[in-house]
Amino acid sequence: MRQPPAAADPVLTELLELLWTEDIAGFRSRIVTEARDGRVSGRLRLGEIELSATLDWDGWREELRPSAVFAESAEGAARLDAKDLLWILLSALRDLDLATLDRTMRQLDESIRNSELLERAALLLEEDCKLALEKNNSWIWERLAAWRDRPFHPLARGRGGWEKDEIETYGAEFGRLFALRWCAVSRDHIRKSPAMDRREPADIILAPSQVEALTEEMARCGLAETHIAFPVHPWHLEAAAPLEFGPELASGEIVILGFVGPLVSATSSLRTVAIASTPHRHVKLPLDVYTLGVRRLMSAQSLHNGLLAAALLEEASSRRPTIAARVRIADEARFWTFDEASRDVFSPRSAVLGCAIRDFPLLADDATFVPLASFSVAPCAGLPPAIEQALGLRSGVSIEAFLEELFTLVVGFAVEALQCGFIPEMHGQNVLIELIRGQPVRILLRDHDTVRCLPEWLRRVGLQPPAYLIKDPRRATMLLQSPEELIVLISTES
Repeated sequence: MRQPPAAADPVLTELLELLWTEDIAGFRSRIVTEARDGRVSGRLRLGEIELSATLDWDGWREELRPSAVFAESAEGAARLDAKDLLWILLSALRDLDLATLDRTMRQLDESIRNSELLERAALLLEEDCKLALEKNNSWIWERLAAWRDRPFHPLARGRGGWEKDEIETYGAEFGRLFALRWCAVSRDHIRKSPAMDRREPADIILAPSQVEALTEEMARCGLAETHIAFPVHPWHLEAAAPLEFGPELASGEIVILGFVGPLVSATSSLRTVAIASTPHRHVKLPLDVYTLGVRRLMSAQSLHNGLLAAALLEEASSRRPTIAARVRIADEARFWTFDEASRDVFSPRSAVLGCAIRDFPLLADDATFVPLASFSVAPCAGLPPAIEQALGLRSGVSIEAFLEELFTLVVGFAVEALQCGFIPEMHGQNVLIELIRGQPVRILLRDHDTVRCLPEWLRRVGLQPPAYLIKDPRRATMLLQSPEELIVLISTES
């Protein structure tokens, strides 16, 4: 069995990678290098602070990159840990406000605290990945993608709001099953997808015997005619819902039910869970936890925008055979959210209670979906298990040939999409790769609410710009005016 890498501080390694790549505070562009005794070092002055860095040759990237950073003083050089290094560099950014600085430092602290726990998950993931492709088990690849959370970010291990036992219970990395809780919401406080028929969440999520048990409880409580039952993440129901919906819980407009089920497991997005008995069906739920600085709720606005974006993707596929040949689109048309009496789609509370159903296309026995992020994650060093397993199903295919196929598929679609005037948020969590006998053949897109568009380019190819709901046009990033704006967003968010 391979062992986890011996790096003493994986968060520092990822932080150095980020600071160097993004050139934070001129960490890369302003550093002055010198070679002495066969070693290369760099020096950088930030106000009164002088930093020195050890630079090692990276053969894969064919360039020098930092492996350690020191603070210089009259007493000598003191090696910096991740927290000290980030504080020094962020403090040098004059336009960074104190609230953002404080929040980022707290997120890094959470990531450091959770690092040992998630490193322990490495061996478990390594073993479970070995049979993943052979069993057509996409769930394992979701867990692997979650382990580094859009690799490789120094804040990826942060789970703002959760302690370590909650990460083990509800995080994707450990692969545990847990049961959903349910509440009944007054029909007067429900907004549903305009694409939705008369069915309710229970009809789609639960087995017939479970629907019967839930229906009986609703009838006993006198709620069958006046309320609709919603699934709720068990942690969210205890920690967040009472704080937001105290008046509704007191009045009976929202009632917490005793029914539990079905068994689910977290996917790489944390708030979205896969139903153990129906693995092609996921349920997206609000979850008041912060990851990578974002509160994982689920607004009515974003769900509405996702419907329009999915329609755009479908229309583009129907018009361009080259897009249709490369892409599948997850069905995310069915959703329900809490609705205020004002019917304000931008109401903050609409994001705190609701659910959305996501269905994936059914696959043949020799096919599986793998999140794009999984192809760059190797928990115990060596070749990433997703690549290793794919190559194991194909004789005579090299790593280079496989990566070229993967690159051609993903980038080929991105170029086609840009030519049409749109681009989905194509990071490693939203993009899944359909493998058939280990060969990447198609992309599956999910989470459609962030498809960025250039209206002028869309019209040029016969596509209509989506009528997105946008709260603040001054800060809108969904409908853009120039290719440069679109490319900047792609480079910073993907």
